[in-house]
Amino acid sequence: MNKKRILLKVTGEILIDKKTALLCDKGVRFIAQQIKYLSETHYFGIVIGGGNFFRGSKHGTKLGITPSVGDQIGMLATMMNGLIIKDLFEQEGVSASLFCAVPAPEVGAPISQQTIKTALDKGNCLIFSGGTGNPFFTTDTTAILRGLQIEAQEVWKGTHIDGIYTADPRKDVHAQLLKHVTYQEALKSELRIMDATAFALAKEHHLKIRVFDIFKENSLVYAATHEDFGSTVE
Repeated sequence: MNKKRILLKVTGEILIDKKTALLCDKGVRFIAQQIKYLSETHYFGIVIGGGNFFRGSKHGTKLGITPSVGDQIGMLATMMNGLIIKDLFEQEGVSASLFCAVPAPEVGAPISQQTIKTALDKGNCLIFSGGTGNPFFTTDTTAILRGLQIEAQEVWKGTHIDGIYTADPRKDVHAQLLKHVTYQEALKSELRIMDATAFALAKEHHLKIRVFDIFKENSLVYAATHEDFGSTVE
């Protein structure tokens, strides 16, 4: 059976306990358990953000750091998250390979088509850290890039919100849920669920994007089995 390939983009806040604001393993373990459950039908690659440790656009700006340096610090934050996720995944019985866009052989493997193919052939879950390895690119754009490299059928963005809205529903009570959006509509309307570079790259390569609430119980299983779960861009 041909397994479906999914690139999952997750926020670093899956490692944060909402009540205490401290590091917590619970969210990552739930994701690992779902990936293990879906392993007969799906391959997963993961791009992890680093906002739980450092966000260049937020913390770097507050500290007055040069933007490119702030982005580099953010890349290091994703590498720390990558190490945490790999270890917790393997504790849950999910074999994982960690890749680093920033050269760090003690942390993870360099990213190339050969190393990706080797990990996929082993049936491993691929964890991508270090962003693109360059400043001024978000982890959203990284997710599309890595999705193309693993030949994913879809990119799933797991966030705090249950789909794509006309405005931030946490700030605008009149925001409307959009179940299906075209790439062109996403770019024209400047929908903030992903940046314009990510949408443009996905559009060029016809890569479908699904956006949903990663914190919903069994969210990955729902995304795999319910076509109408969350919102889609295609």
